[in-house]
Amino acid sequence: MERKYKLLIVDDDKDILTEYENHLAKQGFIVEVAHDGTEGLEKLRRDSEFDIALVDFKMPDMNGVDMIRQAYKTGIAADMIIWSEPEEYNKYDTIAAMKLGVNDWFEKSRLDMPNFFQRIKEVAEGVSLHEVSRILSLIPKEELRW
Repeated sequence: MERKYKLLIVDDDKDILTEYENHLAKQGFIVEVAHDGTEGLEKLRRDSEFDIALVDFKMPDMNGVDMIRQAYKTGIAADMIIWSEPEEYNKYDTIAAMKLGVNDWFEKSRLDMPNFFQRIKEVAEGVSLHEVSRILSLIPKEELRW
């Protein structure tokens, strides 16, 4: 990871915040935390530099989908990932998240840590300039004129 990506973790469980803040910082991320959806939304509004928000689905003040919906309505551009326990959501919650454009959804109790960290890195990096260049090279030059 060449540049340090900025990540916001939003979760009402202080132990999880501490654990993942430390793990993700070791993976090279700049990490901030928020203890509920209201605080998470406020941090996203104040600081447009977040690349990703990792949002707990079930929180006392608002659920993760509602927080993300409000963030997108106000023009926040950070990529969003939801995580939760399996019993905390249903298929309608998942569909609502997909319709919003959430990048991924993880179950906390079933995390495969290397894959979890890799996926966060992939979301943060988006499409590399090399990949964009490769894709554009496949398009005939006369079609690239805008």
